[in-house]
Amino acid sequence: MFTWTKEEKLVLPIALAVIVVISIITCFLTRKQNETIRKIPLMIISATMLILEVAKQVINIQSGYSYWAIPLHFCSLFLYFFPLASFFKGRVGDFGKVMSLVCSTYFMVLFYFNPSSVIGNSSANIFQSFGTFHTWFYHHLVILFFFIFVGSKLYKPKKVDFLYATLGILLYGTIAVPVAHVLDTNFCNLLHSNIPFMETLRINTSQAFYTFIMFVVGIGGVNIVILIAHLIQYIIDKHKAVNTPFNKIMRILKTDI
Repeated sequence: MFTWTKEEKLVLPIALAVIVVISIITCFLTRKQNETIRKIPLMIISATMLILEVAKQVINIQSGYSYWAIPLHFCSLFLYFFPLASFFKGRVGDFGKVMSLVCSTYFMVLFYFNPSSVIGNSSANIFQSFGTFHTWFYHHLVILFFFIFVGSKLYKPKKVDFLYATLGILLYGTIAVPVAHVLDTNFCNLLHSNIPFMETLRINTSQAFYTFIMFVVGIGGVNIVILIAHLIQYIIDKHKAVNTPFNKIMRILKTDI
């Protein structure tokens, strides 16, 4: 468990290197542009992901639809939050940015910690079928979005982001939990968990308490990401304040004296 397969050790580092290079070039070329221009690459990524999802849904309908194909999984959230962050401004755009940041951050950790739990064995047969191609390419678009989003400095932490993050989880849960129960489909481990201690908790307590804990974990998790973002921004701002031209001159004068 939590190991990379032989194919993943070969394919994923190469894919990551390509993504990093594309991100650096994109951010460099758009660094002096306004926010709308800097968001164009994110718009393209979001639109591509939506097109891929439409194709996936059509193929699933033609081959006998499974409830598992309904986009209510954790990784499906990018279909909703990325376009909000890319195409919208104001509060809607800010909400999309916050949820894009927290969800993609957690995705990155989960993905590189245990790739197979996210994309299965698609690294071994990327072009075997549309399904394996979609799985592999879709999730790497998420990674590309994350790097360009962060590198383009399109997000700056604000206090209201804690509220946005909390509302995002509540909104998802309000929709996904009832649908999961009605369709008896385990979206995002909402019915039962593949994590042993969480499943033990569900069995030894109740489904309602398990659902409550899932909400607590989700809300706590996204707010931790926002808190870390605030701390990073604080360190950056403090470093900039220390290295202003005025402070540099004062340090030189003090040294001379």
